[in-house]
Amino acid sequence: MAADRPRICLVGANGNLGSVLLPALLDAGFPVTVLHRSNSTNPAPLEHENLSLLPVDKDFPIPEVTEALKPFKVVVAAFPLPNQLQLHLRLAYAAASAGVERFMPADFGSCDAASPEALKRLQLYRDKVKVRERCEELAREFKTFSWTALVCGHFFDWGLRAGFLHFDIKKQESLILDGGDIPASASTLRRVGEATVAVLNKLEETKNKTLYVQSFNPSQNQVLVSLEKATGAKWKVSRADSQTFLEEQQKKVDAGDRHAVEDVVFALGAIDADWTKKDAFAMELLDLEDEDLDQVVKQVVDGAAG
Repeated sequence: MAADRPRICLVGANGNLGSVLLPALLDAGFPVTVLHRSNSTNPAPLEHENLSLLPVDKDFPIPEVTEALKPFKVVVAAFPLPNQLQLHLRLAYAAASAGVERFMPADFGSCDAASPEALKRLQLYRDKVKVRERCEELAREFKTFSWTALVCGHFFDWGLRAGFLHFDIKKQESLILDGGDIPASASTLRRVGEATVAVLNKLEETKNKTLYVQSFNPSQNQVLVSLEKATGAKWKVSRADSQTFLEEQQKKVDAGDRHAVEDVVFALGAIDADWTKKDAFAMELLDLEDEDLDQVVKQVVDGAAG
């Protein structure tokens, strides 16, 4: 199958996202090369007949990266953006200069980076928008170059396991914002992989677009009900006003508290992430259907118990 598939260069294959995207791409039959910085201590995430590795200098010098990317039709960026904006901008420019036809930036956000609240709150989202805008410029400058950004909402299964979503499975405690009835799109890591593959299977239809996908669109209260069902217990619930919570965390962010950044991302993804209202809601375009919330929650709870 790989013979008729475009060659993919994946940048960042060892993190929460890249470690899921890599097997998803390989399972879909794409030949994948992992581009990694030469100082990486773990450049070989798995062995596969359609997988190869390509080291480059840690600073992503444009001439070297451009030359490295010339054999590829698609480049997917899956390495973290915080404090690495220039590397992402260089990668996008090198991809365009190399003749790459499709670039997927490391968007994959808990909320839409371009939303006023996100831009107001965090440099992370301002940087994501800079990458999007650079992709738009490059698509105008290089006629062969195009891009697709995927926005997925919270990484739901990972967020539940890690406590990022403020549902503590071990303590059976939760934090609910604004009454808990606001629907918010969220995606399992598996869905992010599926959506990425779906984009690459429909290159023309997804060209130069920011697309929104989900596994489901539950409110916090619906997630709580599902968790109580899966655990067979009544959970302790704390409630907060989102704006008060955000202002408290913002003060910590401004003081240099990196953990508070995660809390701001959590809140924005809980109150400002209903993709079903977006014109670019792409579930039908990408031939994707919602997953079963209760089933996913039970899998996470069972895994935590094990």
